[in-house]
Amino acid sequence: MPYCQATTRLYVIDSLVSSPAALLLLGPGLMLLTAAAPAAFAGRYPLAMGQLIQIAALVGLLCTLMAALAANLWEATTPVTLVVLGSDTGRIPVALSVLADNLTFTVLAMVCLLAAIIARYSTNYLAGEPTQGRFFRSLALTVSAFMLVVVAGNLLMFGLAIILTSTALNQLLTHYRDRLPAQMVAHKKLLLSRMADICLLSAALLIAASERSLSFEVIAATAAEGDPSWQLHLAAWLIVAFAILKSGQFPFHGWLLQVMEAPTPVSALLHAGIVYSGAIIVLRTHELLLADGNALVALALVGLMTAALASLAMLTQTAIKSSLAWSTAGQLGFMLLELGLGLFVLAVLHLIAHSLYKAHAFLSSGSMVDLLRAPGSKSRKRVTPLAWGVAVSLSAAVTFAMAATWGITLAKEPALVAIGTIVAVAVAQLLLAGWAGAALSVRLLAVSALTMAAYFGLHTVFAAVYSGVLNPIPHEVTAGYYLLLGLVAVVFLGLSYFQSVLTSGPHAPWLRRLYVHLYNGLYTDLPVERMVYR
Repeated sequence: MPYCQATTRLYVIDSLVSSPAALLLLGPGLMLLTAAAPAAFAGRYPLAMGQLIQIAALVGLLCTLMAALAANLWEATTPVTLVVLGSDTGRIPVALSVLADNLTFTVLAMVCLLAAIIARYSTNYLAGEPTQGRFFRSLALTVSAFMLVVVAGNLLMFGLAIILTSTALNQLLTHYRDRLPAQMVAHKKLLLSRMADICLLSAALLIAASERSLSFEVIAATAAEGDPSWQLHLAAWLIVAFAILKSGQFPFHGWLLQVMEAPTPVSALLHAGIVYSGAIIVLRTHELLLADGNALVALALVGLMTAALASLAMLTQTAIKSSLAWSTAGQLGFMLLELGLGLFVLAVLHLIAHSLYKAHAFLSSGSMVDLLRAPGSKSRKRVTPLAWGVAVSLSAAVTFAMAATWGITLAKEPALVAIGTIVAVAVAQLLLAGWAGAALSVRLLAVSALTMAAYFGLHTVFAAVYSGVLNPIPHEVTAGYYLLLGLVAVVFLGLSYFQSVLTSGPHAPWLRRLYVHLYNGLYTDLPVERMVYR
């Protein structure tokens, strides 16, 4: 027996040393050590705490890049999942494991980079405040916990790490303890987070009872066999519920809009990183959700409703951070819509791009005041329905032509019906900006073409990079899927018409009344508000 135990220990140590996955633990480990610094030290040397967080984040980034390089060079001899403690299988599958794949490398590198930037920004933002040291301790704990969420190789470790993340984040959200609104909203957010955690842990219990394992690889292999048990079907719906609650989706979006009393670095960390935990778990368990099918449709519909509501409400906001919060809710809705449509690769591209943009938007939100005070340009001309139709038609023609040059056609990717429409609508807004200010120029058309070329180029690159991790974009779909694609296209065309045509001319009385209701988010958060503060 002692010999077997010694052999097991040697095997674990050898795996830790030889596996690139072990490198992924160094960043979270250093960040956790920083968080464990004594309160007296943090209070006396807050600048040193900030520097330690930056060092831990940059070391984590370097280790992630090294692990990615090693995994791609020696893929044949590198285990994908490294069990650090416990066992991933058995009657009670309790284990801490690390999953090393391209999705982990990408998201973890992004989190490390954001952590370093936010810590550097916080050094000046909170300079001179007596609670700066306490802030850095909470920041280090939150970041280290979220790093463990990203590298988790099984559902149990993911669940425990996300509970620790939300608990530590609550300390950041209530950093200013004399602000009662911040305390109330943090309480609301914590309650909804606990509801999400219950959904996820319940899903874990169902999967463990059915498959005797919580490993993401085992879940994927089981789902690939087809005919999942009732426990797996129910677990799929619980995972979708977790994603909706954690992502601040309709009708639980209120907390995401109201946590604005926290320091700006906390808003950047939340909106550019932690809020993506729902999307991450969907990506990790997408094979199971595909095997169920209906749960993904529900996710797509909720995401579409949230994206539509947020797109309209964002137009009415007068506060910069409130507008950014509605933007986050809308982008997350769009991201969950992509996941619901099975466009997992595009969801990863969206996650990375939006994360970097939103971090910059929050950290530079103070400069928006100076921008708004600058002398404005002349009011834009009214966009007529004809001009809107011409712009959308022109951009659609260029969009689908550009997609075809990259080998992306409706025959190969039916989802291009929706994605192409959304890209065309976005480009049409750019063309209409030129129409409203001056005649359409060759330069504007060139910028539009380059934008679409870059998007579809990244579309192709990400599809290749994540081909072994995520299911490809579906090539054959059902009639119901086409109906969903058509609904998405109609909704985004309607939003474009509303924003471009109806809001550019004289405001009718009904539009003024609608403005007030949209400013309040159509009061869709009131039922949840009453439930939380009862």
